[in-house]
Amino acid sequence: MTRKEITGTRELKISGWIRKKLPDSSTGFLVSDLDFIIWNYKTRRLMLIEIKTRKAVMRPWQSNLFYMLDKIINKGINGFNIKYYGFHCIRFEGTSFDDGRCMFDKKYITETDLIKTLSMVI
Repeated sequence: MTRKEITGTRELKISGWIRKKLPDSSTGFLVSDLDFIIWNYKTRRLMLIEIKTRKAVMRPWQSNLFYMLDKIINKGINGFNIKYYGFHCIRFEGTSFDDGRCMFDKKYITETDLIKTLSMVI
């Protein structure tokens, strides 16, 4: 059974700590979180997801970072018997399907189709 969300809010304390204590971006040091790693251990299917809300877009450095990680995973996944579905960005006009449209990798998608896509049943 999928565990329920406990707080309903995102904890930002460690984010503030990272910004304060680790090297500044002017040194080339960049930090990004990844919103979801979707893994089906029975079918050995894997997908990485970044979520953007309120029409936000990935900054170029973040997009380049995730592009590089996607290529590294694709290159090194052979021999692990894993079906890698890639890195994808989900963008909402608002915050969810309740308050606007949704895009999956720059293409509008319905909630039903997104469920199918993220379920990796294909």
